[in-house]
Amino acid sequence: MSTWEMSWTSERSIWVRRPEGQSCPLEADHLAKWVVVEQTPGMVRAATPTAHGVLIELDIRQSELDAAWAAVESLLECFSAQHGSQSADHRGGREVTIPVCYDERVGPDLGWVSAQLGVDREQVIAWHSGRTYRVMTMGFMPGFGYLGSVEEALRLPRRETPRTRVPSGSVAIAEEMTAVYPHQSAGGWHLIGRTPMRLFDPLRDEPAVLRLGDRVRFEPITIEAFQTLGEAEKQDRY
Repeated sequence: MSTWEMSWTSERSIWVRRPEGQSCPLEADHLAKWVVVEQTPGMVRAATPTAHGVLIELDIRQSELDAAWAAVESLLECFSAQHGSQSADHRGGREVTIPVCYDERVGPDLGWVSAQLGVDREQVIAWHSGRTYRVMTMGFMPGFGYLGSVEEALRLPRRETPRTRVPSGSVAIAEEMTAVYPHQSAGGWHLIGRTPMRLFDPLRDEPAVLRLGDRVRFEPITIEAFQTLGEAEKQDRY
């Protein structure tokens, strides 16, 4: 029997997920790719992995809904039989360490965040750098990974007014997520630091540093180390 739960989200799409608390983005990505390959030809239009499951978009007529449900159910049973029903949380993903300078000269919201939470800056840094995050999904821009989940005490809503310019490498938090902006862009998250690491470079064989399912830790560095590593990164690139 499959241990996946299914539900209709529209007359042309089925939402598939593990029972509560057992989801893993790496496994969802694996399942989405597998479904597209193993499907009955002409049945699945797309399979989109998310942090909590897979959205399967169907290419069917109304009269085929029951058959499509049964076909997806069969696919899930086959997937579980071949790959096991255990979550893939411990079966993949790399360990990635990102150096971060937590300093208001490069993380302009650090002081504001600490004031909002009623703690000192060192506590904010300890909360943010003191746990391992999982790349839950990729999106927004090339190389941008949504990392979860931050310490509950560190969770704040997004800025009411987004910035028009967030420097590349900015390390930010919003709600239960944290992320690194791989490119300069607009953004509405709270900037608490910055990394000299280039998270996306189209000149590399693998442009993006982060992949779905990776485990990420942030390593605090000084402003001097940030500047030195930043210069070394530029020299390596050019």
